[in-house]
Amino acid sequence: MMTMKPDDLFQPVALPRYEFPRPQLAWFGLHLLVGRQRSLLRDCQTFLRTNAHPRRVEGIDHVPAAAPFVLVANHYARAGLWPYHCGMIVTGLIAQARPAVRHIRWVITSEWYGRRLGPFPIPPTLYRWTFRRVARVYRLVTMPRRAGELLGRAAVLRDIVRALEREPVGLMPEAAGSGTLLQPLEGSGLFVHSLSKRGAPVIPVGFWDDGDTLVVSFGPPLALSPNGIDRAEQDRSAREQMMVAIGRLLPERQWGVYHEAIRRSLAGPGGI
Repeated sequence: MMTMKPDDLFQPVALPRYEFPRPQLAWFGLHLLVGRQRSLLRDCQTFLRTNAHPRRVEGIDHVPAAAPFVLVANHYARAGLWPYHCGMIVTGLIAQARPAVRHIRWVITSEWYGRRLGPFPIPPTLYRWTFRRVARVYRLVTMPRRAGELLGRAAVLRDIVRALEREPVGLMPEAAGSGTLLQPLEGSGLFVHSLSKRGAPVIPVGFWDDGDTLVVSFGPPLALSPNGIDRAEQDRSAREQMMVAIGRLLPERQWGVYHEAIRRSLAGPGGI
């Protein structure tokens, strides 16, 4: 009989790695170079089939049967699983449960800063070009990252409002980070609130790993009610409400900067 040492009980679980099939990746690269559109849903379905790792889906009944609705998810990343993987997984899962939803208009950042390839810095212009092309290929929306780009953000809002009439919108408001919650980009709270005021339910989505199983958890529609004396405070309030709703779907180890706010929320009215 094999004996097990006490230390063996605490060995870390090997987490699954998610990868694109090489033919799919090659065709995507070609479409990216020429700027030709391809089906996001079809690629998401292929991605789910070829990455048949353990998965648990919770609360998908909260997702409306058709547009309009808005998904807000945590920006979850680890080795072998990146936020764009999470976006493709949730797109494919919703299509399985809600056949009328054939496309989700994801909002992605317009650029990254400070990234390096070994010792060499990667110029932000390369990311800007890449993200614009990805958005063109998959009919996504790029959100100007710099807070001062007001005209650009206003144009994005108009585009999303038009899109909501026929397809859901999804975003990861932190736009950075890995396993624990961070504060989202300034302006994202009022941005999502403006969509909810137009009658689009806001559905929080939480990603996390339970051992070797990826958990995708959908929460009930979120009623954003920002408060404050000025727009900055209202935006901060809306961002907190949004992230607390996401955090309630996650284990405590991932609550990050919203730990106290989530704890108060779970304690209920009058909780400490």
